[in-house]
Amino acid sequence: MYGMRGPPVPDNHIQTLPDNWFDQRVDHFNTSDTRTFKQTGGPVFLMLDGEAEGTDYFATTGAMAEFASRFNAIAVELEHRYYGQSVPTVDLSVDNLRYLTVEQALKDTDEFIGYLNGKLSLTNTTKWITFGGSYAGSLAAWFREKYPQSVAGSVASSAPVQVRYEFKEYLGVDSQSLGTECTNQVREAFKQIEDQLKTSQGCQLLTKQFNLCTPMNGTDLDSVHNLKFNLIVPLGMAAQYDGQIPLSVGKVCAMMMTNVSIKQPVERLASVQSEYLSGKCLDYDWIKYVNQLKETSKTAPLVRAGTCTELAFFITTGLEDSPFGRNSVPVDYWTKQCTDVFGNEFTPESIKKAVDKFNAGYGGFKPNVTNVVFPNGSVDPWHALSVLNDLNNSTRAVYINGTSHGSDMVQTKPTDPQVLTDARLAIEKQLHLFLQ
Repeated sequence: MYGMRGPPVPDNHIQTLPDNWFDQRVDHFNTSDTRTFKQTGGPVFLMLDGEAEGTDYFATTGAMAEFASRFNAIAVELEHRYYGQSVPTVDLSVDNLRYLTVEQALKDTDEFIGYLNGKLSLTNTTKWITFGGSYAGSLAAWFREKYPQSVAGSVASSAPVQVRYEFKEYLGVDSQSLGTECTNQVREAFKQIEDQLKTSQGCQLLTKQFNLCTPMNGTDLDSVHNLKFNLIVPLGMAAQYDGQIPLSVGKVCAMMMTNVSIKQPVERLASVQSEYLSGKCLDYDWIKYVNQLKETSKTAPLVRAGTCTELAFFITTGLEDSPFGRNSVPVDYWTKQCTDVFGNEFTPESIKKAVDKFNAGYGGFKPNVTNVVFPNGSVDPWHALSVLNDLNNSTRAVYINGTSHGSDMVQTKPTDPQVLTDARLAIEKQLHLFLQ
């Protein structure tokens, strides 16, 4: 539910590009620190990668590559620091993660542009456009805001630029995307889960219904919250990536509405979960989960950039009439992760303060930018934190009804709905204006 999933497998992948490397500074803002690390970029439209290993998909096959072909542009991708092979430190210890910030990532981009200008002998009249989706879409917008001299414009797809401590709206949009009847079945399922958690017999039944990796006892509140969040994830992912992954809104709701007279709602929700996990058991144990997040090797799973220090985006069930249970996923579920994984200095108060400071510095819903286009899909829950109305004559919102997270970024297909085709044409129009 956080960030972009891996790029899709294209119908006709054009080529596999070799990795290219340049020496990037570990800390751009400490002149006495001369350390560098190798950061890789693809082979001037620049796709900023987010919280995953960089690929050549967007530079060779996705919508940006198609735009680059029409504009006769060089297509480049830059892997985000700390992801894939671009890790600047020997491990992912708490102390070493202090370089994982938006400010450092933006400066990485500026340094890379300067480097490639020199390597390719580009002239001062060469114009750059940054692209990105989800968190990387926000980076693309923020880069245009903070380094307007380096880039002529940006395409910020599905970009949540309003940083939010408690992101209650995510599941609100998810409920709307699922529709009233489907959401009512989900509501009944979570009511039944609440009832079953109150008894040992009910916990045993939950263990069996949801194929839990270890028996549920219902007394460990952290593990209960972790279980409930994991049960919500498939429903959120179905809306976020509707039409891009097999478990779509339509499929989820078909499963929740099938055999209503035979199966209980909780049983139908269990079927959705089984489909999402491909039959694997659901591991919800809090201690095990926290220990995984505390791993510090370079290959360890890395939490999303800035979760506990800048951006938060804590998805909760805090809306008044949440169909997932009002207290199923409280904001404490997230702040406790920050404390348990990174230390006692990460508190709700420190995280709120960091979020407020970030919004003050970057503008939230109203970043101080020109020449940015913000495409968003109506089904995507993340659109609630993006720019949905034009900010000025050169900063435009493109709202795409019926589409999901980053739909405009993938390879065009003959089956694309007209609204998506029209959105890409609107983006292309803005690119013409940016490059005048």
